[in-house]
Amino acid sequence: MSELDTRLVLLRFVTDKRNAETRLLRGAIAFGSVLAGLLGAAVLAASVAGATSSQTVIAYGSERGGPGRVHLFGATTNTRRVLQSRSPGMEVTPSWSPNGRQLAIAISDATGQDFDIAVVAANGSGRTRITEGAAWDEEPDWSPDGKWIAFASDRSGNFEIYLIHPNGKGLQQLTSNQCEDTEPTWSPDSSRIVFTSRRGGSPHLWMMKANGKGQHRFLKALSSSPAWSSNGRTIAYVSDADGDDDIFTVGLNGRGVVRLTENSAVSDKEPAWSPDGAMLAFVSDRDGDQDIFQMRADGSAVHVLTSGVWTDGAPSWRPSVSKH
Repeated sequence: MSELDTRLVLLRFVTDKRNAETRLLRGAIAFGSVLAGLLGAAVLAASVAGATSSQTVIAYGSERGGPGRVHLFGATTNTRRVLQSRSPGMEVTPSWSPNGRQLAIAISDATGQDFDIAVVAANGSGRTRITEGAAWDEEPDWSPDGKWIAFASDRSGNFEIYLIHPNGKGLQQLTSNQCEDTEPTWSPDSSRIVFTSRRGGSPHLWMMKANGKGQHRFLKALSSSPAWSSNGRTIAYVSDADGDDDIFTVGLNGRGVVRLTENSAVSDKEPAWSPDGAMLAFVSDRDGDQDIFQMRADGSAVHVLTSGVWTDGAPSWRPSVSKH
């Protein structure tokens, strides 16, 4: 997603206010459904309290319940809950830690004009800002080995890719050029990063080593919003070459492009792989609002996970964790 797209989505989180009574009317349900929802929410809360459950959980940003908050959706129980926060600003674009106990998020000031990267426990407690300053630090992605969080920032005057340890130490700048570099995504072995660059004017996927060396364009086609599969063999991405956003996959050799979505005048974007590589969550406005959808890795069996008049985006699957 480009800087403009990101700012438009974040702006919508702040300005797209709707009548509270309408929301209450649409959200009204019977007592039995409320009780079932509360029980499901309790199961969801327990599943993210520690690495002790195989419950499928997707974190995402949403304007429901606030100007922009991180929500957790339990696919097994079909329940959701919001990470409560006293922050006056927005909290968006979550990325799970490898053990599933924490999330890296972008958190803004009260005006929504200054974003920092923060780390928060999966139960919503213990927020710690790990970057600071008058800049947009956004799109965090936690490395699979747990050592680094990659993110995009305009702290140098232009959006570039940076690394920082989860404790806020060891800040490193990986890219430096006159065009936007955004949307960093780690390889499963934490050795490489694929990202979106506008070098040359249009967005294309680029790749580099984790230390910033070996930067090269990965795809010739217009492409953005990369997501690396858990087996390391495939990258999902978005292209608007035909006028609207659709989701594709491609092999690491840049060949074997497969189109997964095709909907005229509909935007399908922000793909995110499930831990087992069998599914993709993504964002689409095919129902009139920006919601989270899910499909198989071949593009079949598409169905909606979130719905309503709210803007939902940036899905991130909780990693598979072992019971202990």
